[in-house]
Amino acid sequence: MKKFKKTIGVALSAMMVVSAFAGCSKDVVSQKADSDKKVVLTYALADPQDYAYWDEKSAEFTKEHPNITVDIECFGGTDEMMKNLKIRQSANQLPDVIQLKPDFINDFKSFLLEWDANDPLVKNNTFASKFTQDDKIYGLPLRSFSEFVYYKKSVFKELGLTIPETWEDFIATTKTIKEKSEYIPIAMGGKDVWPVYPFNEFMPHLVGNDEKILTNITKQDDPFKAGSGFYEAYKIIDELYRENVMGTDPLGMGCDQCQQLFEANKAAMILLGQWYLPNYLERVGNADDLGFFALPVVHKGETNRLMTMADNFLTINKNSENIDAAKLFIEWSFSKDVYSGYLTATLNNSTVAGIDNDNPLFKEFRENNKADLFLYYPGDENYSKLVNQTKFDTKNIGQRMLAGESFEDILNEMNTAWKASRAELGIK
Repeated sequence: MKKFKKTIGVALSAMMVVSAFAGCSKDVVSQKADSDKKVVLTYALADPQDYAYWDEKSAEFTKEHPNITVDIECFGGTDEMMKNLKIRQSANQLPDVIQLKPDFINDFKSFLLEWDANDPLVKNNTFASKFTQDDKIYGLPLRSFSEFVYYKKSVFKELGLTIPETWEDFIATTKTIKEKSEYIPIAMGGKDVWPVYPFNEFMPHLVGNDEKILTNITKQDDPFKAGSGFYEAYKIIDELYRENVMGTDPLGMGCDQCQQLFEANKAAMILLGQWYLPNYLERVGNADDLGFFALPVVHKGETNRLMTMADNFLTINKNSENIDAAKLFIEWSFSKDVYSGYLTATLNNSTVAGIDNDNPLFKEFRENNKADLFLYYPGDENYSKLVNQTKFDTKNIGQRMLAGESFEDILNEMNTAWKASRAELGIK
């Protein structure tokens, strides 16, 4: 994947305006610094959308703070970034500021600065204190977003369909589209493996109604047995896969191709995160025919759950020589005007109390949404050890299920491997 860098000049000043918190219009944080010292602050991130915004804002930061140069390093994806950071970690040469997915904080925590729980930035971040490692806070999430089923309003209107509210309704909707039209009910890029994640990765959390399921299964020898969140989720996912509602060859197409089919009105639905909205708008030009809803994973009489992520945690290398500059940069990132602009540009949700994204695209969803917010938590250190030992990969399992393998056989294999690995690793 492509890797690119952008260097921006920024300054270290004695005063810093920070984000407008709930109940305040403006807070000013005073911090003294050596105005003559030239600092090169390195900042690593993996999200091209984030890169585009911070690159555009660099001129403003330069005018405010002419003594620091921020070297922004953007990688073509999380996997590439992690490989690079692992190498630099071993040489104790991590960047000053790093945007990390919550899943990877545990891998780098021994190199990260611990945030004071009483720091205003921490206290006013609605997610930071919920994501601790060993009761310590290592990062401030920059954004939150939800997972959606995107659908074409014109297709639903043509076929007389309404937004499904239960899993049974969802299955029936896909079957109706298949039987009464030429549209692909669900565009699935199974060739890329990862696009099955809304089903195989997230549904065990939602069906099991357990936000900490990944940590909790480390305490069990047979976490994939009948009745577990994984088993019950995979049972109904298998029902969907067996209906053949994802086109003639869901394993032969990648996600980019599936997005094109959806955008060209050849597919009625596609399941992706909120990050897809800017891509859709850029390519289609408007959202007139676009709707989205929470994947209904419940049965009649139950309240649905909307998978929501806190993401792009801003962390600081504790061995950095530029910790003060790094903190100032993060304060600036969360200042009201800068942060509000970020939310608008990237179509993400806020993590800061008192600052919201009022984009009209979300108004219709908020008015019609009947699902409760459900927060995704990564697994703990024991989970990481067990995954490495057993090669447990929900997305790979999804691909195997799409290919026709028995989910029960796969989960039986995983139970055997899980039990053996827990014993070998001494996890209780």
